Amino acid sequence: MKIFMAENALSLKERENIVFPYFEEAQIYEYLQKEPTLKREKLELLHISKTEKTLQESARIVFMKFGKSLKHSCQISLYCLEKLKMSDEFIELMMQAIVEGSYSFAKHELKQLQDITVFDAREILTDEKNNITLTLITYHNKAEAIHRGYMTGHCINHARTLGNIPNNFLHVKEFAAYATSMAKDNHLKIDILGDERLKALSCGGILAVNQGSEEEANLITITYEGAQDEPFYALIGKGVMFDAGGYHIKNMSGMEGMKYDMCGAANMLAVVELLAKRKARVNVLLVIPVVENVISPGACKMGDVITTMSGKTVEIYNTDAEGRLILCDAISYAVNEGVKEILDLATLTYSCQEALGSYISGIFSNNDQVYNRFLESVHRVGEKVWRLPLDPIYHKPIQESQTADLVNYVPGYRAGANIAAGFLEEFIPAHIGWIHLDIVGTSVKRQNSEYVEIGATGVLTAAIADYMERRGERSYESNGTTSKCN
Repeated sequence: MKIFMAENALSLKERENIVFPYFEEAQIYEYLQKEPTLKREKLELLHISKTEKTLQESARIVFMKFGKSLKHSCQISLYCLEKLKMSDEFIELMMQAIVEGSYSFAKHELKQLQDITVFDAREILTDEKNNITLTLITYHNKAEAIHRGYMTGHCINHARTLGNIPNNFLHVKEFAAYATSMAKDNHLKIDILGDERLKALSCGGILAVNQGSEEEANLITITYEGAQDEPFYALIGKGVMFDAGGYHIKNMSGMEGMKYDMCGAANMLAVVELLAKRKARVNVLLVIPVVENVISPGACKMGDVITTMSGKTVEIYNTDAEGRLILCDAISYAVNEGVKEILDLATLTYSCQEALGSYISGIFSNNDQVYNRFLESVHRVGEKVWRLPLDPIYHKPIQESQTADLVNYVPGYRAGANIAAGFLEEFIPAHIGWIHLDIVGTSVKRQNSEYVEIGATGVLTAAIADYMERRGERSYESNGTTSKCN
């Protein structure tokens, strides 16, 4: 998709319509009076009304539908959007949503991965209706908002493409190579820990989950430093490249779509790339544990006891409750680096999807202030989350192992998303603000819709990037934590 801007005047082309987003009918007549040469039949109306919880959510869906349905080049008048108090944010959201809606996975280009790397192929595999030109008619200089919105949508679509690639083209090694190329392209520091270094750090969770794989496990860290002498914030993304369930093997329907079990990792990579491109004034440590949960004679078994990086031991009751095992080591790594806050994104539990469905992500937090700030970002970019409780009652069952400090699964207890969050909270020191996002239901669209293609969604990439950027720009009170990530 090509984007052009025309300020203060219509650059009319006979075959192009003028798309007119509006909120109230009176704005249509006002606009026609302002542009008397414009023929009414050339105006394509795009009504934005508050059909969702926030106007931003409603607008995002409207513009994603528009992007998906787009078949011809056209012009878009920003006349009404520029009148809004928060016009720059709204125009940025519009541009992001159009780019997201235009996305499809170019499956016919998948064979390119036989000859080039995933990173080099990502633009080829990311179809954003490149034959279409949008001319945005502005009455003030909105170039920055338009550019930011396009860049956000494009980074989200890169994450979606990464999630949509079949596992036989994207094992641990290929994912690490993609992360390396992305980091180098954006001048970021990257470190990749393999089995030997993971053993030295006693990362028993990561190593145990990956025992059935022929490839090494990786713990990828990427450092973005945009604010010298300020604290670091940790982002953690679950990177299970394929989840067969281990010896608690999934059935056919359960194994369908398990290539998407790395969407948390893909989305977090996109967040850091976006922060780097925005030159955000914030310091971020990205930590991604990357494994495959498959079967072999050496795979971990029910009843095995492992020692995690924190020193706590864990009884593996269920080999298909693997996400929490790799995340706990990633959390401990971030804690040891002295970060101020931790935010993890994971396709963790089907219990969360059963509770909230496929449109709202689950959020857990140990700090009301941190949660409320993040919720502001979620609303600002038009996404949806719902808070679920953390409570000591969810810790007690996982502390009742006969052979270890903790057990990774509690059969028959229900509240599976809360139990999993409680397990992760065991590794979070009380002084560190923490957000856990469970995105099993929202990370993948399994049926076609009016506004998004089947496949990976890039969910919460925009919200996390917005939160991180604003975390750096606003002067929040310090909790006294010092950072070692330099």
